[in-house]
Amino acid sequence: MFEIAIRNKANTIHVNDTHSKLNPSWVREIARPTSAEDVQRLVLCARNAGLSISIAGARHAMGGQQFGAGTILCDTASFDAVLSLDVEHGLVEVEAGITWPKLVADLHRLQPGSAAPWTIAQKQTGADRLSIGGAVAANIHGRGLVMRPFIGDIEELSVVTADGARARCSRG
Repeated sequence: MFEIAIRNKANTIHVNDTHSKLNPSWVREIARPTSAEDVQRLVLCARNAGLSISIAGARHAMGGQQFGAGTILCDTASFDAVLSLDVEHGLVEVEAGITWPKLVADLHRLQPGSAAPWTIAQKQTGADRLSIGGAVAANIHGRGLVMRPFIGDIEELSVVTADGARARCSRG
C-alpha cells in the first residue's frame, strides 16, 4: 500500500477514514514506526517539540477519533503480527496494528487440521477492517447484545506512555 501525500498551504497532509470517508483531516506528518522503540522515540520527539500525536492502524473510527488536526499521525499498520498463540489456554498475543481479518486468517494458518481451532468471538462492527489497537482504544462492543465489551477479553497490554516509557498493564 502506498500513500499519496496531498499537502495544503500549511504544509499538512490530507488523511481520511478508510470506510466512510467522512473524517477528512490535515495532519502535520505521518510517522510509520516499525518497533516499540521507534514509537518511544516518536513520543519523546513530539513531546520535546510540543507536538501532539494521533494514532491510527486501519484508519477507521466510528467518531473520527483516529485523526487530530495538525498532529503527527502515528501509523501502526506495520504492527500486524500474531506474536504467539497458546492453544492450550486460548491466549493469543498480537501487535496493535493487526486487523480482525488478518487475525482470523493467522489463527487459521497457525492451527492446521485442528478439530477445534481457536478463533475470535464476533465483536467488531459491520466494518471489520479495524485494528486491534483501535478496538482496545475504543473499547468496542460489537453486535452481540449479550456479549461483554471487548476489553473483557484482554489479559494484558503493553503501552507507550506520554513520557516515552513502556508499561505492561494487566489484570493481575
